Amino acid sequence: MSGTDEAEPTTPVMALDPRYDNYDFPITAPECQPGHPGHTTKEQDAQVYVLRSMLEQLGYKERLDTLTLLRFLRARKFDLEASKIM
Repeated sequence: MSGTDEAEPTTPVMALDPRYDNYDFPITAPECQPGHPGHTTKEQDAQVYVLRSMLEQLGYKERLDTLTLLRFLRARKFDLEASKIM
């Protein structure tokens, strides 16, 4: 062991729902940008699920994948009500 405490790089992970997320392309943003795929907090991941639930209750059935919902949430600074209206 060397005397330095270097943080090991971590691989970004994003919670996906197999019912909605079936991607055939990389889903992690190449640069670390907060709120982008692979670079979300647990709270942001939870907001994706809450928004999806809200939209399902309103009868929406298409485009409920995680990447799309993240895009709407980022556009409205993770405000659930504003994202739902959008």
